[in-house]
Amino acid sequence: MRIYILQFEVIGALTRAFDQVLECPDVTSCMIEAEQGRLRFLAPVGAADSLVERIYQEGGLTWCSRHDVVAETGEIAASA
Repeated sequence: MRIYILQFEVIGALTRAFDQVLECPDVTSCMIEAEQGRLRFLAPVGAADSLVERIYQEGGLTWCSRHDVVAETGEIAASA
């Protein structure tokens, strides 16, 4: 599993991305921080990478951070 933090400058792009994240069945948890223009979500690596790629292609995404939180084997990922 991986946590993603997406940053947007325009509220319209943020809300469109939030809608896409909500519709994705692989997303485990998500949170929108409208005042900061951020969207955070937790999902399996493969599905989430594809989702972020689609969001990026639509435009408005200014920054993306990804952090592994649980390895694919179910073990907690090592901190870097």
